[in-house]
Amino acid sequence: MHIWLYLAIFLFSTVFGKEIFTEEKIKEFLTQENPYIYTIIGKKYVYQGKRKYYEGFFDTKISGKYERKDYPLSTGNFASFFLEKPTFSGIDFLLGYRRATGVQEYNNIKTSQDGELQIGFKIPFFQLRNNIDQRRLNLFLTDIQIKQIDYQFQNKLRELYLKIISSYYKTIYYKHILSIEEELLQKAKQRQNFIQKRVKTGILPKIYEIEAQQQIINREQRVLKARNDLETSLNEFLKYLNISKKEFAQRFQLPFFPELPQINISIKEAKQIALENRPDLITLNLERERLKKEKMYYSLLKYPKFIISIYGVHDFRYNEGYKLTLDATYPIERRKYIGKSIEIRKQLYLIEKKFQKILLELQTNLNNIFQTTKILKENIKNSKKEIELVTKLEEIEKKKFKLGAGTLFLINQREIYTLETKKKYLKYILEYLITYKKLLIELNLF
Repeated sequence: MHIWLYLAIFLFSTVFGKEIFTEEKIKEFLTQENPYIYTIIGKKYVYQGKRKYYEGFFDTKISGKYERKDYPLSTGNFASFFLEKPTFSGIDFLLGYRRATGVQEYNNIKTSQDGELQIGFKIPFFQLRNNIDQRRLNLFLTDIQIKQIDYQFQNKLRELYLKIISSYYKTIYYKHILSIEEELLQKAKQRQNFIQKRVKTGILPKIYEIEAQQQIINREQRVLKARNDLETSLNEFLKYLNISKKEFAQRFQLPFFPELPQINISIKEAKQIALENRPDLITLNLERERLKKEKMYYSLLKYPKFIISIYGVHDFRYNEGYKLTLDATYPIERRKYIGKSIEIRKQLYLIEKKFQKILLELQTNLNNIFQTTKILKENIKNSKKEIELVTKLEEIEKKKFKLGAGTLFLINQREIYTLETKKKYLKYILEYLITYKKLLIELNLF
């Protein structure tokens, strides 16, 4: 007695102790440990490293140099130590010490025995005036790329989530199908018991028993197929969660279909929500921002390359001095500037067309979703009524058979038709749930 009690408790805790795997549970598995997720978001960490590299162009640099010349007719020594600091404004500052002795002009440098201090700065005139240069551009672009990757991740996650949720609901659908196929098989087995008793008493001929056995075999095959469909669909679903079937079976059980959600917004309202939320549209806006930064930078190509360098020195013996350098270069044809201007203008035009394309697809998708859900709701409503009718017809046929006025063939046909009607009803529910999820994913509200 105790053994059976313990066994009952064990079975209860095993079956009923499992957690219902609701839709909300899915998101708990969409972490960075999931390869489907990391392969989308991983690029962001690459660009974070890239940004750190570009920050390095603003690193403070320490440099030192020592030279000694021992020539047949002259000797000389040169030593220097400098601290250089690039700034975000584009100006580079220099502070250092140098000493040149032994040769009157050591590489055009002459200092006293005590050497000299030097301070200076280099100003790229047009880069300073336009508030942009290559170093700042690299940082700006990398920051934009990191933002873009975040939104690209959201966009790809939308597409991935639709696959996952579709697979989830398909698996639940096959669970329903297996349940009604098993119910159909059970009906045939119960009827076989009834027929066997009638055959033994001579009320029914032996052929009825053979026909009942044939129906059982056929329905067992249907159950096996339904079970295989469920297992295959479950395998497809679990691959997205990065969890084994064994672990899933130990921890969770699938629910049946949830209550059908209602759409309480208009197409116009849905479109407005999508325009505010869609990550692909935000990504395009960031792409515009990127091109505008590049346009600002490449506009420098229409000006001369003009750098002003000023260095002041304090020699410990000869007092102060300074050096002014003006460095200018100007390409006459300016083909780089013209080419880049055309390239960026065409890229901006391409982005505009991509934006328009997304809007057209969005409008079409929303129209189709609202139209489809409307038809599916009607089909679900009609299928419910149809199930009631075919169930009544099935019961009538069973009563006729028990009264000797029906046949096994007709009962089988009625039961199969009832099952197919239920399957059709479940298919409508599946399609409605997936279509509703498509709407949320279009709006980026999943």
